[in-house]
Amino acid sequence: MIAGQLGLLAEAAAEPLESTHDQTGRALQVEETQTYLDDDLTIQSGMVAGEVPKEDERVLLDGHEIETETRTVTRRVASEWVADIDGEGWILAERTHTSDLEHEPDWPFNEFSKLAGPEIAPVRLKPWEFVRRQRDEGRTWTVEMTTHESNLDDTTIEWGNGALKSKAVNSDVGVALTTFWNDVHVRLVIYSSGYIAIWEPAEMKPELLGRFIHEEIVPIATFADDVEVEEDEEAEQQTLDDSGAEA
Repeated sequence: MIAGQLGLLAEAAAEPLESTHDQTGRALQVEETQTYLDDDLTIQSGMVAGEVPKEDERVLLDGHEIETETRTVTRRVASEWVADIDGEGWILAERTHTSDLEHEPDWPFNEFSKLAGPEIAPVRLKPWEFVRRQRDEGRTWTVEMTTHESNLDDTTIEWGNGALKSKAVNSDVGVALTTFWNDVHVRLVIYSSGYIAIWEPAEMKPELLGRFIHEEIVPIATFADDVEVEEDEEAEQQTLDDSGAEA
């Protein structure tokens, strides 16, 4: 499975990434760089390593008294990544870390910001827009799961036969589906949090994955926290299609 959190640059970097490391344990390894001259697109992939904070609990025994204390320590972590730094300006990180549980993941995006220059932050995705793009492109696609948030405390998840296309085109939290993109059978799940996972194909070359992110995922990304689902003019017809009724 291929999975990760998407982050966008505030603006495109001036140059592609280069491998680097320092004495603090931070390192960036660029393993592949693929350039598409016709599209002015450069897809890079590799590994990134760094240190992140971690809450560590110690248990102290003093006779029959048990005490605990929490301290912040650092640990070294690593993540695979795929990116287009100097074009659309995005990074897909396989592993992320949040320094503050109340905020979005900041590592490894902060590491890339130091190397690339522009600020990089996790983004929101619009699952409903991804679904509508598959429909509007006339592709063959099926739905496995739809997730809707009716209010802050109520989320509805539909699987299998309950996951209708008419619901998928308005999924504001997440959607799982299968589609044919550039003759590739792609089975994936997309969440508004910016997380995506591709179940099929089980493996994709970095340049193919990068092309998919470039063409299908970046266009549905946004920095906005509160994005409302736009009214879909074809939703009523899709509901008829799901039910088998004639318009």
